[in-house]
Amino acid sequence: MVTIQEKRELVNQTRETNRAVQVYDYADLSGVAINLPSSQRVKLTGIVGDGRAQIKEPVIGWVNATFLRVPTEIRKGARYRVRMTSAPNGLLAYWEPGKAQNDGPAGGATVFLTEPQDSYVEGGRRFVRVFYTGKANNERIGYVSQGPIGSTLGQPNSNFEGPL
Repeated sequence: MVTIQEKRELVNQTRETNRAVQVYDYADLSGVAINLPSSQRVKLTGIVGDGRAQIKEPVIGWVNATFLRVPTEIRKGARYRVRMTSAPNGLLAYWEPGKAQNDGPAGGATVFLTEPQDSYVEGGRRFVRVFYTGKANNERIGYVSQGPIGSTLGQPNSNFEGPL
């Protein structure tokens, strides 16, 4: 029997395979669903157990956690604009969850989601990691509020318009 637990800090985190891996239907690593190539990006559910991790992208299944690594390359992804109606003074950016920077994108500023995407939930809001131009006019990276839990990027309930 495999002991399974939820690790909230891993929900929606992106990982990369460090070799070709099998994705299994079950937590005991039985019932092979598919094989993934080396360097394939996967998204975690946050459910883990005894050296295993459940993924939800590109398919739902279980993988041996030994064969996953944190991606080393962060690229610019989808482009959005900070919505003037919900954030006219801009958004506060966080260096890491809970650690604010004295900076953030201005209202109407263009931001780029990080690729792989990274987010967390705190205080009833979802925070997404973005590239933005800071107060000193230099490119920075940080977490900013997407909006309340349940908001959808680009929709009226989000702090962002787009994608552009």
